[in-house]
Amino acid sequence: MRPGRREAFLVAGVVGVLTIGAGSVVAGGSPELSTSGPVSVSGTEASGVFTIADRTVRQVRYDDQGLLRYRFALINDGRLPVTVTGLAGTQSDPRLFDIATLTPAALSPGESAQVTLTLEMNGCESLSSRSGSFVSSLNVRTVEAGVLQDVVTVVLPEEIHTGSPREAFCPRSTATSRPQG
Repeated sequence: MRPGRREAFLVAGVVGVLTIGAGSVVAGGSPELSTSGPVSVSGTEASGVFTIADRTVRQVRYDDQGLLRYRFALINDGRLPVTVTGLAGTQSDPRLFDIATLTPAALSPGESAQVTLTLEMNGCESLSSRSGSFVSSLNVRTVEAGVLQDVVTVVLPEEIHTGSPREAFCPRSTATSRPQG
C-alpha cells in the first residue's frame, strides 16, 4: 500500500474502534448505584429502627416545619465514574415529607461516599392523626464518565416513616382542615 492509504486506513480503524467503544458505553445502560449504612438521623426528637419481614423501617417523630437530615452511604456499583448531582425533579409524593435536597457526590467505580438527604416535615394539617408517610427511594440526577446524563432510582437503606401527630403537635390544623380519623 502507498503511504497515504496506510494512514487513511489507520485513521478509519481508530475512528471505528472509538465509535464502537463509545457505543458500548452508551449501551451499557444507567449507572448502578446502591446504598448502605451506617445511617444517622438528625432533626427529630426520636427515631427508632425495626424490621418487618424483609423491610427495615426508620421511624422518626414528626416535627412540623422541621428539617430531617438522613445520612447514608451511596455506592457506585458500576464500571465508570459517576457524579450524583442531586435530586431529579420527579419524586414520590409522601404526604408528610417534602423531599428537599441530596448532597452531591463524585464516585469512582466501587467507591462509596456519605451523602445527606434533607426532608421537610409538613402537611399534618391535611391528614388525620396517626396517618403516616414513607420515603423508600429517590430519583437522582447523574453524570456518568463526565458526559452521560441520566436519572437513576436509588433505594434507601431503610424506609423512612413518620406519623401525623395529634392536634397539639400540628399547630396549623383547624377543626375543618383534618379529616376524621
